[in-house]
Amino acid sequence: MAQKSLSRRGRFWRKHVQQWQRSDTTQIHYCQEHHLSVAAFRWWRRKLMPDPPGGGGQKHLPAAAVPTFTEIRLPEGGAAAYAYEIILPNRTHLRLRQNFETEAVGALVSLLRTPC
Repeated sequence: MAQKSLSRRGRFWRKHVQQWQRSDTTQIHYCQEHHLSVAAFRWWRRKLMPDPPGGGGQKHLPAAAVPTFTEIRLPEGGAAAYAYEIILPNRTHLRLRQNFETEAVGALVSLLRTPC
């Protein structure tokens, strides 16, 4: 957006859009944490930061927010119920047993990362 003078309300929303961009959370989660209307947030985001052509309007996650696999160490003398845990950027936890189906987990992770 061209740098023209914003109203007080515009400056308020610009501050929140910029803070959301620096966060590793979804728009919905950010709005819930800050008690903001999701619809108003999205309207102001589009007004203040129009998508580039072909951009699709989705936030690109920083490399640090990419889901990772973490091996869970089993305690001595006992068996844990899960061998792996995946934590997605929206704080969703997937716990997997030792013999999981890779394709099914990949499809599930893709589905969970898709915005509602």
